Amino acid sequence: MLKSLFRLAPARGTLRQHFQLTQCTNHSLLSTKTACVSVTSRSCAKVAADENIDNEAKPAKTHYNPFTQNQPTYGTGAKAEPPANIEERDKLLKVLQLEVDIAHQEGRRVPPLESITDEKWAHILTLPSKSARYKYYNFLWQVEAKKQAKERKKEERAVQVLERKEEMRKEREENQHIIYGLGHTSLFLRIYDTTINNFQNNRLIRAMQFSPKIVLDCSYDRHMTRREALNAAKQLMLCFAENRAHDDPFDLHYCNVNMNSVCTKALNRYIPTMFNTEFPMNVHEKCFTELFPKENLVYLTPHCRTDLEVYNPDNVYIVGAMVDTVNNEPLSLAKAKRLGLRMARLPLDRYLQWGAGSGKSLTLNQMVNILLDLKSTNDWTQALRHVPRRKILDVSAEELQQKRKLEKRAKQLNFSLDNNFDDRDYKQRPKIRSYKKDFNLETWGSKKKTENSY
Repeated sequence: MLKSLFRLAPARGTLRQHFQLTQCTNHSLLSTKTACVSVTSRSCAKVAADENIDNEAKPAKTHYNPFTQNQPTYGTGAKAEPPANIEERDKLLKVLQLEVDIAHQEGRRVPPLESITDEKWAHILTLPSKSARYKYYNFLWQVEAKKQAKERKKEERAVQVLERKEEMRKEREENQHIIYGLGHTSLFLRIYDTTINNFQNNRLIRAMQFSPKIVLDCSYDRHMTRREALNAAKQLMLCFAENRAHDDPFDLHYCNVNMNSVCTKALNRYIPTMFNTEFPMNVHEKCFTELFPKENLVYLTPHCRTDLEVYNPDNVYIVGAMVDTVNNEPLSLAKAKRLGLRMARLPLDRYLQWGAGSGKSLTLNQMVNILLDLKSTNDWTQALRHVPRRKILDVSAEELQQKRKLEKRAKQLNFSLDNNFDDRDYKQRPKIRSYKKDFNLETWGSKKKTENSY
């Protein structure tokens, strides 16, 4: 078998020639392949160079998208400027109206087209992205849904009132006696809402003559976003309303008012008669330094280090009308230093214990309420009751929570906190292996002896 295999095998010289021929062939193929690759790379480089030259010569194509602006995101508070041209603005407005109409027909949370006012359209034009617009559409849809629910409840109450009046009319026809009570014969005069309004306005006019002054500085509009400006307008309205309802109100002055700002326009919607001459509301475009003596002005800012110890009715206290949920810079401190005014802050840390994670910022109406009670009582404990309870740490609740934690830990360790250091109530626990009766050596085994005797 082996001999036959060796006989069939080729000779050594033949194998050597075959190997040399194969090696030469491989070298020739490799050189050919390398040459092809080099030629291809040179041609590709030439084509790329030609394309670069063409691109440099031709201007870049730009596609205008009216909904994309190079503006910061919505959360930063920056706004996209609407088109200055009236024709472009009208075209963009028609596109947005078509977007709202289509989204409303698709069943999205978008308000009806007729419920969006011109002012809201002006705000929609300033939104930088599509997601920001749909968030605002969702907000308007919620407002419209609440408004419709309120109107529906109002109609239901009107039907109930009519039914109740009809029942009362039938009772009167059946009963000929005089009925006393509300809506019937009464000994008291009815006080109408207009009478109460006139009385409170008269009290404000008297406060303009004899009461101390309070200034609300409205010069921070450019430092607030639109949402913060609307919130500030609502707080300014509450300041006026709560000061008006107080028994001894301040003479409230709104200074540095910009008539074209978002905050002032929103405040005018809350109080439509604020610019009337007969309405008791002081609105000034001038600065407070031009209206009052500079030595009497005290700027209340939380960023200074001086506490307001005692209320002085001769001083004119200034409160910055700013909602700083985004911008937490000490703007009021900088303005007071620039104007050379005295500064003070409320002694909140001295009288209150703040909870963990609660901010020390107060709203404008809370500041006015604190100053009203401080003027009446001169007691900080009574005045600071207007601080929300959620911001203050409840000491009794904290102690109870700490005691519960300790009791839980003591239960895990198997001992009582109440009887831990009391020797009289201390009782030793029985061991695991303990007998119920004492062991007696004399009687032990007697039972076994009697059993064995039988």
